[in-house]
Amino acid sequence: MIRIQNTDDSPAPLSTFTILTYNCLASNLAESQYFPHTNPIHLEFSYRSKLFERELQSFNADIVCLQEIHRDNFHQWLSPFLAQLGYSEGIFAERGGIKAKDGVVLFFKQDKFKLITHHRLGYFDSAQEQFPNQTALATYNAALFCLLQLQNTKKETANKEEQQLWICNTHLNWNHTLPATQLFQIRTLLSELSRLNKQTHDSPFVIVGDFNSKRDSAVHDYIRNGVVADTAEYYSKVHDVYLPLFNNDTTKTTQYLNEPHVYKKALESAYNEKRFSMPFTTRIRDHFCGTIDYIYFQQSRMRVLQLLNALHDDAEQALRNDFTLPNEQHPSDHLPLMAELALLPKSAENDPNNQ
Repeated sequence: MIRIQNTDDSPAPLSTFTILTYNCLASNLAESQYFPHTNPIHLEFSYRSKLFERELQSFNADIVCLQEIHRDNFHQWLSPFLAQLGYSEGIFAERGGIKAKDGVVLFFKQDKFKLITHHRLGYFDSAQEQFPNQTALATYNAALFCLLQLQNTKKETANKEEQQLWICNTHLNWNHTLPATQLFQIRTLLSELSRLNKQTHDSPFVIVGDFNSKRDSAVHDYIRNGVVADTAEYYSKVHDVYLPLFNNDTTKTTQYLNEPHVYKKALESAYNEKRFSMPFTTRIRDHFCGTIDYIYFQQSRMRVLQLLNALHDDAEQALRNDFTLPNEQHPSDHLPLMAELALLPKSAENDPNNQ
């Protein structure tokens, strides 16, 4: 883990915790036709599962958020294995649809947290509800929201709500050439988080997962800035998809796209150029290389203390043209991200150092 230097005068944290996000490549998708440069042996689940076990045991994260977990692997392998390490039985939120067999999951250390409630958000259903009889935005992807209560805090406080936090684990649509679909999904996620959070008096939150989007995309513009930029390269493509959904009314379409989310300017990526950034989080030789996995946190209530460098043992080899995922050391086509975060008291929101 890389220790991060914090120079501000933040108040003493209520607690610290580590959170892991990792797209584990569903076992039914780990096929040679998709990964021609990977040794077929390294695609077999019997091989990959052992590497996952070694990694998860080594990371020892307080909160484990995984994507692309096959439902059978969740019940028969992952949940029993993590139970031996002191984790909860886990929560599985299926992607949806008839064909999809995977979903997003969340586990937590039982001596650190207890579960208050959880909620699945299906993006397909949300698209059908908001835009009936339209299929442009309806794809089977999901998010999982879990409200967790800290078991032991460093600061004695009578306010139990101050010790609660929302963790959101999501997997957005894979096709980055469909920015309108991805934008709809992240809009829906943040809207749902706002709705849930009203019931818990604005608890702090972390959003993690596979966003299938690079930093210059509509998804991340919307997360960071609250709105999409009408001058961005992707804007016309997004506008053209939404226009017929609003009966070709340009004014209503523009109003929809310019509507900011309530957490505008409140979210920050744990991995960034100021602290530490990965050269990529997925790399498939001759196909795709980029950073599409993220850990976003509420910057007024948290501080980054440490970050995982999943390529530490690969050194310069990871930058070679023939480097590809999965491989002998890495069991997925994605790399894991993990951050240690300090949870600050609610009074920190009014501290100018946290603005």
